[in-house]
Amino acid sequence: MIDPPDRSHDPSTPNREDMLARRFPAKPPAGLLMILTMLWGAFIATQGVFSLVYALASDDVRGQDPEAAATMLPVLAGLSVVMIGGSLFAAPIFAAKAKVDYMMATLVRFALAETIGIFGLVLGLMGLETYPYIFLGTAALVILVQMPTEITYQRYRKECLSGVR
Repeated sequence: MIDPPDRSHDPSTPNREDMLARRFPAKPPAGLLMILTMLWGAFIATQGVFSLVYALASDDVRGQDPEAAATMLPVLAGLSVVMIGGSLFAAPIFAAKAKVDYMMATLVRFALAETIGIFGLVLGLMGLETYPYIFLGTAALVILVQMPTEITYQRYRKECLSGVR
């Protein structure tokens, strides 16, 4: 078998650091933070829409068996804690290790947090009364603290380029 030619000293072949530096430029690409900020606002607004849907749902739509819904409460509360940890800690760490671009990593974080609000809406439609607003408020707060900024981009870029968290 013939070995492939050694291109380690070939200047036309970019090395890994160069490719990563191009993928994560020193400044965020034009418009990236504006797009992410609009999506951030939309994810927060979605929690308001979920609240409105729950508040306007008639008793015919809501579950008539709150005891059955109460059995789901600890399960969904536990899953919500997992989603908070995933959104705030696990997703950024794994995304940086995988060298996922900033936009995709941010959207995954928002989506993980949004599931908490969905859990609240489900509990409300199953028949629980106060808990949906706790879940929806928690989801909105978790998304709120993740506002995309130049600082968060630079922190993420540094983690991707260094590979260290």
